[in-house]
Parts: sequence; structure tokens; C-alpha cells
Amino acid sequence: MAIIGTIRKQSGLAVIIVGVAIAAFVIGDFGKKRARGTTDIAVVNGEEIPYTDFTGKFEEALDIQKENRGNEKITDQESFQIRQSVYDNMVKGVIMGKEYDEVGLVVSPEELFDQVQGKQPHRFILQYFKDPKTGAYDPALVLNYLKQLDQMEPKARKQWLAFEKAIKEDRQENKFNNLVAKSYYMPKAFLNQGYINKNRSMHLRFIAPNPYEIADSTIKLNDADYLAFYNKNIQYFYQEDALRDIDFVTFDVVPSNTDRKKTSQDVVALYKDFLATPDPITFVNANSDKKYDTIFVKKGVLAGRIDTLLFDAKPGTVVEPFEKDNVWLMAKLMDVQDRPDTMKGMQCLVANTIPGNESIKRTKEQAKVKADSLMSILKKKPEMFADFARNISDFGSAKQDGGELKAIVDGDPALVLFYDAGLKMKPKEFKVIETRVGYAIFRLDDKTKPVKKIKVAVVARNIEPSNQTYQDTYTKASAFAGQNRTSEAFDKAASLQGVSKRQAPNVKETDNTIMGMPNAREVIRWAFSENTKAGDISPVFDLQGKYMVALLKNATPKGTVPLDLVKSRIEPSVKAAKKLDIEGGKITKALAGTKDIYALASQLKTKVDTSVITFVGMGRAQITRDPEVVGALFASPTARLLGPFTGHYGVYVAVIDGFNEAPKRDDFAAEIQQERSGFEQRVPSAIYPALQKNAKITDSRLKFY
Repeated sequence: MAIIGTIRKQSGLAVIIVGVAIAAFVIGDFGKKRARGTTDIAVVNGEEIPYTDFTGKFEEALDIQKENRGNEKITDQESFQIRQSVYDNMVKGVIMGKEYDEVGLVVSPEELFDQVQGKQPHRFILQYFKDPKTGAYDPALVLNYLKQLDQMEPKARKQWLAFEKAIKEDRQENKFNNLVAKSYYMPKAFLNQGYINKNRSMHLRFIAPNPYEIADSTIKLNDADYLAFYNKNIQYFYQEDALRDIDFVTFDVVPSNTDRKKTSQDVVALYKDFLATPDPITFVNANSDKKYDTIFVKKGVLAGRIDTLLFDAKPGTVVEPFEKDNVWLMAKLMDVQDRPDTMKGMQCLVANTIPGNESIKRTKEQAKVKADSLMSILKKKPEMFADFARNISDFGSAKQDGGELKAIVDGDPALVLFYDAGLKMKPKEFKVIETRVGYAIFRLDDKTKPVKKIKVAVVARNIEPSNQTYQDTYTKASAFAGQNRTSEAFDKAASLQGVSKRQAPNVKETDNTIMGMPNAREVIRWAFSENTKAGDISPVFDLQGKYMVALLKNATPKGTVPLDLVKSRIEPSVKAAKKLDIEGGKITKALAGTKDIYALASQLKTKVDTSVITFVGMGRAQITRDPEVVGALFASPTARLLGPFTGHYGVYVAVIDGFNEAPKRDDFAAEIQQERSGFEQRVPSAIYPALQKNAKITDSRLKFY
């Protein structure tokens, strides 16, 4: 049963399920056919993913996350991210499941058994079944765990099944990746052409007048110019996701004067009770918005007035209520001590119990006897401490660090027992300390010079808005939304009311926040609703502490973005293209009067550049920035005035003086190995995105959350 604790202690199964192998239970029975008519969160290549299935997987993942963290509290953002992860893994399960079926790829029971108990087990097994003392994989732990599986609680058995499924899914994916990776083949003809492209060079003379010297003010654009540029570069205007541009204003809920007065009155009554209480610590925990802090602090740490009044006072001194940063504070000095900031020492643990390590079977009394026995030896031979720690200590890291405690910091709850003991100890002194898992022999090695510190009971009462203030703020936001139903009215009202308008461009359907605004999912759902059009004003959204009213500025669909939505953005590029056209016209006109490159350069008031370039090489010469032009030149004859060639950055006229041919080569073994290695490395990260991009996915998440 030791492995159960080890797994829990290291968050083993939970970490795997939530992280690496969440797909194991999320994907689940992705191959099962669903009954038609089910409400689906997605349809992938014709396979339905019912929302009920998704919800079940989400709840499982949520429970595991809570158990893994030991905390029931999950933020809205964390919950949203878990939903996204579950969705992504269910989609992946459908896509990859069909790929596995098509090639007949399975993980047999015998293979799974070998992955768990074989001579070369799966990496998950190697990672989580380690000897707690040596840190090495121990196959006996696996066998012992499986033998006791039937006697374990249902929760533990369920964890193991999910863990086993994770191993199976990971193994199946690795086999598929290897299948693709090993299918690599590069024809020798391709390698030879690539070699030639890199090594065959061209001797070139060319001119490239600078079109950007043409002033912008002289460029007049018309619709035909925009359309020509748009059509020529149409591939750059495709976007994978639908986008929304949202303008919004927020109405923060802040305490009113009435709220402040009411809180002030409450604080007066609270202070009277604080003065009368015989137990300040219990009083703080029952009445303060911040729990009692047990640590001692140095001067300058506490809020100004508390620090000033209490640092030179006697225990029992009280600071009257005062307001600071929307919080009422009052305080009582509990203790004053001279304490070091840090200590250094060593420990040797003799345990009677360690969660996850059931090989330790001492009683508490037996642990005390052994600790006292070791203490007796160390008093005579203190130099043996490090050896004792490495060979005898039950603390997990002692074998590696010899029990060294490098930084015992004042206020660290994990080391408070050692710190408190060290206060009364001298360097190199030993002491047996009782811990929650046994007894530790502690040796103090050093401690910093003590400084004055105080412990204070502080009552903090936040000044918060009342329900009436929330209602009044909501009413104000509702009035804004109801009275300003156009974009122009929205902007004007925001300016008149002094409400700051913010912009959130390029919001995606799968986002959960808008410009740092948390919990904005409902705003995004509204913006992407079929019923919401550009120019619409939203209802009031509650964002926990503030209210938002939004304006949908633009709605850009998935796919090729229409020209009117990119017109303003591409204007500089259209002007640049227009300049190239103008420069090209000048060159064409000049070419009619001469075929000599130097005479042409003189007429165009530019110079003739010379360069040696390769087909694929990026050189210093400007012309190499335009690969289409370079490609055209490599297919052109020599000793002839060529052009004009219009690229992205210039217009060129050139003369090819000759070529240096690449030396003949037959052996491409090194290139083959390099290309194959690069391909194999790309497969694990590239194969699923490629399959996902080609899949037919109907994503209906927006309807549900």
C-alpha cells in the first residue's frame, strides 16, 4: 500500500490525468456511435460529441484538479481552461481514433501488460514507481500495488484505471507517430537539385532605383488599386478564426459616502469589543477580514501607524482605528523579541510514520528510543552527523543533501520547529525535536545576528460597497445601455459622463477575458451570437465588482476577410505597390531608348550594382530580398539586358554575366540523414495539428458556455 501514498504525495495519478494523460478518461469511448438527435457540443468528421458526455468528462477533470491541489476552490478562469482542455482532448480522441482505425493500430492486452510490468516499462511507470529512499524505479512497488488493487477503495481503483488508460493512449499515439516518422523518403533528384540551388552561383549586374523616394502626397489611390493589391495577396487575408472588435465601458462598484459612514460606525463598536476581549487572537480570526498572522516582523513591514506606534511600545499597547487604502485597521502588540532572520543546520529524521512510505513500522516510542540512542553517539562523535543523515535518516532528500537545512527562515511554517528550537541553542549544539512524523535530531550550525521584531494582532475591516450601491451602479449602467443604442451615441455618452471607453480588438470565440477583464465570457458569447450585428449595444454584464456595457465595433468572419474590413490596414502597402508601378513605368519608358545598363542607370539617376548570388541565398545585395525576381533571373539567358522585374521591394533591370556551376556530387548520405532526423523530430508536434486542420469540425461550444 506504500505506493498509494507515494502517488498521492507526488500528485502522481492526478498530475498525469490532469496534465499528460487527461485525454485518457476525456477521450474515453470516442469510437462509440451516438444516437441521432443528441444535443452536441461538437461534430468531428461526422462523429457527434454530446454535451452530456462533455459535461461528465469536465466534472471528472474538475474533481481531479481539486483533489490534486487539495483545495475545493477553483477560479472561473481555471474552470474555463479545464473546459477547453476537455473539449480539445475529446476532439483529438475522435480525430486520432479514426486514424488508428484506418491503419489497424491497437495496443493489445499483452502489450499493455508489458508496458506496466515488463522489463522496459512505460515512462509513466518509471516516473511514479520509485523507491522513496533511492529515487530509482522499483518493479516490486508495481507488483505490490497491483496485488492490493482489489482491496483498495473505489476511488483508488478508478485512479489506476485512468492511469492505465493514459499509458495505453500514450503508447498508441507514439506508435502512430513512429509509423509516420519512419515513412520518410527523399528522392535523390530532390537532394541533388537542392545542392545545386545552394551552390550554383550567378554573376550579376543590376540597377534598382529606390521607389520609396516618391512622396506619399503624390500617390492617389482608387478602388482599382486596392482591389488589385487585395487579389494579388489574397492568401494573406485568410484567417483561421472569426474575430470581433469590441469597444466597452465599465462602471466600477465603489463604496459610497453612506457605505463609508456605516463602516466607520461599525468600526467604533468593534474597537470597544477589541479593547475588552481577553483573547485578541480569537477576536481577530472571528472579526477581521484578514486572519491573524503568527509571524514576528521587523520594523517597516507593518502599516505605517502600527509600525510607528508599536515598535517601541510594551506588549498590550493598542493602536486606535485608522483608515488606510480603503481598510480600517486597529492593532494590539502581542510580543516583542530579538530574533535572527535565518538559521542554518542539519537534521536526521527518525520517523514512526511517513505518508506514502509504509515500510516504516516503528511506534512513536521506538522512534524516540532510536533518536535518543543516536543522540548519545553524536555527543561523543559529532563528525558522524552527515553519515547518519545519509544512511539512517528517513527524510526523503537526506541521502543527497546529508540532512542539510540551508535556510531556516523566521516565519516559515514548514521549519518552525527547527527555528523555535534554534532560538535557545548555540552553534554546533544538538537537540532531539518531536515532529508530526517522529523525532528529528537537529544540529544548529549558524544563525544571523538577532534583531528586534514584534508580533501584532491586527483587525482589518474592508470598506465595501453595500447592496444599495451595487443596485445604484447597475441602474447607472442600465441607463447608459438603454439610452445610447448607436455607436455615435455610445461614444458621445462615454465622453460626456467621463466614462473611459476601452477597445478590445481581435477577440476570439474561445477567449474568456477581454483586455484583462476577468469573467468576460458572457460578453464574448453576446458578441459572437448570430443575433448580434456590428454596431449593436449590449445589455449590462456583471463582471464581479464592475458592470460592463459593450459595443460590437466589427465582426470579421472566419475565412477570407472582405476587402472593406482590411482597406485601412493595407493602405500603406497599396501605396508602396503603387510606387513600384510608377517606378516600373519610368524604367520601361527609359528602356525604349537604350539597351546599355550604364546609360540606363545614368538616365534614372541610380547606380549599377554587381553581385554574386545563389538561387536560395540571402545576400547583402538588395535584389536577394525578392526571391521571385532571383528565380526568374536563374531561368534567363546571359549577356542580355533583362527586365524590368517587379518584386516586393523594388523594380530591377539586370545583366547576367555568367554562372559558376556547382561541382558534381553523388553522395548525399549526410543530407538524407539530416532531413530524416528533422522530419522525425517534427512529427510529434506537427502531425495532429495537420490532421485537425483538415478535419471537418462543427464547434458549438458557444451555445453552452
